Amino acid sequence: SPPPGSKVYRADVEMFLSRRRSNGHAAGAGSEDDAFDRGPDSVFSALSTMQADHINSAVAEVRQSGGKGIKNTNSALSNWDQVSYGLENRIAANGAFPLMLLASVTSFVLALFGVLWYRLSSDTAELVFGQDSVADGVFMAVQLITSASFTDIPDENGLRLLYFVQIFFGLVVFAILVGFITDAVSQFMNSLAAGRTKVAAHGHTLILGWNEATLRAVVQCSFLRRQYQMLNEGKFFGVLYYVPALVPLFKWLGLLERPSTSLAVSDIVIMDNSISKEEMHIRLAQTLAERGILPWRTKLGRNIICRVGNPTNVNDLIRVGAHRAAAILVMMTEHDTKEEDESGGRIFNGATLRTTLALRQVLFTNPYDEKKGVTVFPGLRIVLQMLHPSEYVDAACFVHPDGKDVVIPMDLSLFLNALMFKCAAQPGLSSILMSILDFEGSAIRRRKASNLRSGPNNAYGACVGQTFGTLRREFSTAIFIGIIRPSMPKKFIKRRGFGLCPDPHIVIEPDDLLIFIGPKSNPVHSHEMLDIFNGYIKEAERIRAANAETEKEHVTSWETSSKIKSNVLMCGWREVWNDHPERLHARIEEVVRMRLAGSTITFVNGVAQELFKRHMLEHGLIHEETIEEGGNTVSIFGYARGHKHEGVRLRHITGDAASAPILSPVIMKNTIHTAIVLGTQTTVRLGAHHRDTRVLNILLLLRKLWSIKREGVPMHIVGENNEDMTAQLALAPKRIGKIRTEPDFVNSQAVSARALVQTLAYPLIQPAISDLFQESKNSAEIVTVAAQEYVPLDTPLLYGVVRAMVLQTRDERSICIGILWRTGHPELLVPHDENVTLMKGDRLVLLRRILSSDIQNRVEAATTFARMWKDRAMRRAANNWAIPNGDSESES
Repeated sequence: SPPPGSKVYRADVEMFLSRRRSNGHAAGAGSEDDAFDRGPDSVFSALSTMQADHINSAVAEVRQSGGKGIKNTNSALSNWDQVSYGLENRIAANGAFPLMLLASVTSFVLALFGVLWYRLSSDTAELVFGQDSVADGVFMAVQLITSASFTDIPDENGLRLLYFVQIFFGLVVFAILVGFITDAVSQFMNSLAAGRTKVAAHGHTLILGWNEATLRAVVQCSFLRRQYQMLNEGKFFGVLYYVPALVPLFKWLGLLERPSTSLAVSDIVIMDNSISKEEMHIRLAQTLAERGILPWRTKLGRNIICRVGNPTNVNDLIRVGAHRAAAILVMMTEHDTKEEDESGGRIFNGATLRTTLALRQVLFTNPYDEKKGVTVFPGLRIVLQMLHPSEYVDAACFVHPDGKDVVIPMDLSLFLNALMFKCAAQPGLSSILMSILDFEGSAIRRRKASNLRSGPNNAYGACVGQTFGTLRREFSTAIFIGIIRPSMPKKFIKRRGFGLCPDPHIVIEPDDLLIFIGPKSNPVHSHEMLDIFNGYIKEAERIRAANAETEKEHVTSWETSSKIKSNVLMCGWREVWNDHPERLHARIEEVVRMRLAGSTITFVNGVAQELFKRHMLEHGLIHEETIEEGGNTVSIFGYARGHKHEGVRLRHITGDAASAPILSPVIMKNTIHTAIVLGTQTTVRLGAHHRDTRVLNILLLLRKLWSIKREGVPMHIVGENNEDMTAQLALAPKRIGKIRTEPDFVNSQAVSARALVQTLAYPLIQPAISDLFQESKNSAEIVTVAAQEYVPLDTPLLYGVVRAMVLQTRDERSICIGILWRTGHPELLVPHDENVTLMKGDRLVLLRRILSSDIQNRVEAATTFARMWKDRAMRRAANNWAIPNGDSESES
């Protein structure tokens, strides 16, 4: 490259700047779309938007680096690899299989010897036993094998002695041979137990690494498999339920339903070197049994294959067929933590990034189909579980030839923290969010438009040419909440009305991905629902006209009606907040925007007063005063006069939240309505089990202090747990006269597993799902709102009418997905024909996108744009476009 200061260098810089200006990046010349999300200013934020490598250039780079372009000879599969892989999986799945195999082989060989004896002896002139029938020949063979003889030997000239000497010699030779065979079999069985044999699979789901979330990730994949199996078992009079061996035949005949993701039909392969294969099997068997996964649906050892190996080692990755996998999930956080500790906190995400580089090497030097020029498995996605934010992981990412991402890094700390603070701001939201991310029940799913059954004939692709608003009226047990157009760049998704809570006028195209919440991956369609829902719309319009005050109240109070005056206690600290304080303020905003003036947020943690003060001042807060409160030094911060959050104050106390002298004055001198309890702190790093123990200790301290104070004001607890048992052991503060219900726990490992598998199964809708946890302008959000904002109270209504009234609300795109009853019990996907009577205290669960002024000004243009798309789609439908064949939807 030219040196700085040279003419060539200056020309290159000027060319770059001119391109930026021509693309609308000059100061003051931003396009209208740029108002949605301005680019960050820091160099690290710029790096995070680095364009991923095109797969062809990435392949060329790997093959030219260090002469490592030679294909690994171990990447090919021999016939013996295929046979041994099948034998190993069956032996691992059934301990009696070796005996069954030995019996089968022995029976076959005896039958073969019997037939040969019959054919050969029948041509001899002398009388020989076995020459009359095949049955006699088999009987002869059995006796020869078991007793070594059948013919009578005369007692002359020592012939009988010589006969027995020969038999004994034969036994010795046979014993030696048996020893050799036994040793070979033992070595083979030991290699199976060690888990170091090759995986001869194609299109499988590969999990690299083992951590607390791995078992839960396998369970989520198993739920997808079970639902797809049950979907096909419901056809053809349940034949596949009773005879699952017919599944390959039905697949070959094209009679099976099209799966929504490869995870529903592929085997699961797990590899790590921190746990033995035997231990993997024991823990997996226990977890699958606890979650009700029947062994004959997902067989451990056959459908779930465990291997021992180093995920950062190229040879081990080839051994588990990484270059033939359809989906790869990297869960190396335990190794990341070990490297971070050993490096003194200087290396972050080290094992994860090294595994990513090793995968690049394997994929690019061992093409999936070299003859057809296919480098990686079509639709391959690699999801990385990141323990910390990384500013340079993008440099290792690459994309498919069509521009779709292959490598998808996921910083789940952001996801988890946002979830906890949302639950603190809106009690009851935790169980709702966890439910819609759990594939066991009514979860967020997606279908390609061409693979969705709808229309009067329940045919594939019948929705193409319809508007999204029309489509969502046709399904009785699923609620459609979004649409993604794969050919559209991510930055245009929200701007053009796609994503969650989309523009209902969007016309569906064959490749569009339709997002819905439902119990099955193939939603139940009923064409009669169209007329039924149209009736709900008419009824909703009549009720709205008769209750104009409901609409008026919503328009005037939707920004404040959900706000409350309450105080929040925050126990603990995230290490990432020290390096990225903007993330701390995003979480504070989650709570503050739902609070009225006079509310407080009290932080109790080990962060120094000056450091916390700097974090607050850098993000616009002002330091009001420092006071003494029961021996604690309390720094108080607030918002400037005229700020939308004026009157809400933040308090900070340096100390250990698990210490009674520190926490006691906070409880005794303040009314705390909500407590957020984290297991992490700024001074000490604890393991998952110890973090849970710390949470339990703080909850017990809160319970005791609350009992001593006897204030009678209920305290809402939001805690995090890594182990399922923690939520069952936790004791919340008491109320007077009765025990408070269990804390609102956020299971961090379950959240991680569900978010990772959701992205692995449906990577193209990941930007839309992550929109729920962002606070950017025009983002969609999941909220619970007072029912009176949308419907009249104390009035019996069909739930379908409630949904229709929410859809008709002006200046927003809202979709009602359930009800949070005043008892605290959430109910999602209420049947459309069920009568509900909403009362004060009941809340509606909504997916909502508020339409800001800049979007509202585009409504007319958007309507015209939608008509153009509809005309285009109708022309394509008229030309009899072809639905692609196959039993799987390719995400690419």
